[in-house]
Amino acid sequence: MTEVVTVNLKRCENCGVCEMACAERHGGKARLKVKDVLQSRGLIFDDEALPIVCKQCENPACIDVCKPKAIVRENDVISIDEDKCIGCGRCAKSCPFNAIFITETPAAPAPDAHELSVFHMLFDRKGTSAETERTRKRKNTRTAYKCDRCKGYDNMACVDACYFRALSKRELSALRNGKREHLALLEQRLTKKAVSET
Repeated sequence: MTEVVTVNLKRCENCGVCEMACAERHGGKARLKVKDVLQSRGLIFDDEALPIVCKQCENPACIDVCKPKAIVRENDVISIDEDKCIGCGRCAKSCPFNAIFITETPAAPAPDAHELSVFHMLFDRKGTSAETERTRKRKNTRTAYKCDRCKGYDNMACVDACYFRALSKRELSALRNGKREHLALLEQRLTKKAVSET
């Protein structure tokens, strides 16, 4: 059965602790968004909503479009190998749930082969020229990241951090009374079943 992360709208206080716990576990980058869902009233089912987080699709488009094969499925969890990721953004564009994020960090400039050492700069009063400084290449590093269900841990940080017990993992089949288009999207993307017209 397909399991998804849900947020109980009656319990959630929109405090953001789940996002902070996720960011703390994953090096400063939260891999889910709950506040955005509450503000936009996204995928709603009775008193529950689906946060912006990877739904672990059975037939994920992100894996199909990833040229360097950085997105893999292991033990029913889809994750990104950030060492292989080239930051092209194809996976983020292909995700129907907007659950893949791209981060851009400035890379440290490569040292010039003829650059003088700090010792020479201090004592010989020689440094790199302004021209060398202008032409030095500075490239930004782009990387995709997404929820990996806290792979390698026994628990999900976001679920455990919620004081109000608003976040939980639920079976897709347990969600009821959602908008028809939301149900159709989930059925098509998260399972291999055909959606009935009834």
